[in-house]
Amino acid sequence: MNRRLAALRSVTIVSVATYIEYALGLLMSVWIARALGPADFGRYAFTVWLCGWLLVCSNHALTTSSMKFIAEAEGAGRPDIASHISHRLSRAQHLSSLVVISLFLIVVMFWQPSEWHDFLFPATLLVVIAVAAKANYAMLVAIAKGQEHFETEAIATVVAGVIGVGLIVAAAFAHVGLLGFVALFAVACLMLNVINRMAYRHYCKPFSAGPVPDDISERLRRHLRLTALIVLLGSFKASTIEVFLLNAFSTSTAVGFFAIAATLTRGAVQMFSVGLTSTLLPYMARSYGERGHEHATRLLAEATRFYWATGLAIAGIGVIATPDLVHLMYGNRYTDAIPAIEATLVLAGLLLIVNGITAFQTVVDRQGDRVRMAVISLAANAVLGIALIPAFGLTGAVLTYAGTRLCELALSIYYLRRATAWGLPLGPMLKLTVIALVATGLGWWVTDVIPGRYAFLVGSVLFTVIFLPASVVMRYWNDDDYRLIGAIAERLGAPGRWLMRGLAPWQGAS
Repeated sequence: MNRRLAALRSVTIVSVATYIEYALGLLMSVWIARALGPADFGRYAFTVWLCGWLLVCSNHALTTSSMKFIAEAEGAGRPDIASHISHRLSRAQHLSSLVVISLFLIVVMFWQPSEWHDFLFPATLLVVIAVAAKANYAMLVAIAKGQEHFETEAIATVVAGVIGVGLIVAAAFAHVGLLGFVALFAVACLMLNVINRMAYRHYCKPFSAGPVPDDISERLRRHLRLTALIVLLGSFKASTIEVFLLNAFSTSTAVGFFAIAATLTRGAVQMFSVGLTSTLLPYMARSYGERGHEHATRLLAEATRFYWATGLAIAGIGVIATPDLVHLMYGNRYTDAIPAIEATLVLAGLLLIVNGITAFQTVVDRQGDRVRMAVISLAANAVLGIALIPAFGLTGAVLTYAGTRLCELALSIYYLRRATAWGLPLGPMLKLTVIALVATGLGWWVTDVIPGRYAFLVGSVLFTVIFLPASVVMRYWNDDDYRLIGAIAERLGAPGRWLMRGLAPWQGAS
């Protein structure tokens, strides 16, 4: 139970920091969108997307492999090996970033994005700064997570986010143009890097060069090769094809709308599930190092239940709240983005369970399955994008996203069944889905009949007060979940005892 409480502490740290980061990031997105308007915001979104894609290419497998092998070495009682792995992969990250940025500069010499035609040199320089700073930040965060220290990322994102909001608001009042906001994005990436380094020195163990046993080195090299291939293939289907084709065949406004849908969807997913997602891989890897395959499978089962419940909440509240939220935050100029946002929210929520399966495959060295999944999903993404986006624009991009994600789900389940006898708890999942549909319908109806701009709050609260108690009554949670809740409740005094008395009749089934 102490292990579960330690995991809960890490989940709490990451979750609280993410809630703050998401609120600040959403505020910045709203200010930038209102200041620039749909067309220039689309150009800004293209630049930020490009930075994100270059960052993925720079770090490819290095962050995932760092978390897995550092956590595994710590779990096996070999902190010296964990330190040497950290040093080796950190040096590899510097070299990788240098190669990616150099290739980017060569490409810009021959292909100059139309979005930057008025300021090519400064935009290129700002992209280089942003990518180099944030890629290195992400690598150090991965090393810290491998050591089970999640405080560094939390501190960096919150402090840099607060400063960033101040700079964005000041820039909006000063009527700064597109290039100015791109410059502030680069500054934000630099702040993340510097603040995270300061926090790392305080919380985490330093790393140094040294030998790594041959058997671990061989596993590490294989893991890096396969995971790098997976990540790079995935980088082409993580909205890359959609954005590229929208930029080529549609308008900057459509790119901006799709970017808003991606931002709000990513924010909702992070707000509800980032604690579990950020901590699952290192904890599963440590458990695998300590107790083997069976315990990793048990953690996957627990994660799947939480992911499905969380995903249904994201989908339900997304349908209820999206129209009013978009009008409230972005204004009427962004009304046409609402259907895209609702569709991506529902899909992202229902497909959260893929995150747990992916973590399990990574930990138990089933990277070959992930490569095959990535290749097939990328092919589906390309075919759907070419067929739909030139003809249907933003709607085609949403349909492409939907088809690709559903393909990923089907492949994940298929390859999971090949790796373990464990299967999805379809019965409880179906019951919880029916509850979510009822709660969503009632929440949507209340939002529709109550006048005012904040009716969505009433609808969202109604969804919650129906969904959560009903999940307990229909016995969706199992005894391990209740034992964890009991351990937490003991620390809450009288309120905790009252909570456990209320839950007592529903314990004893899963």
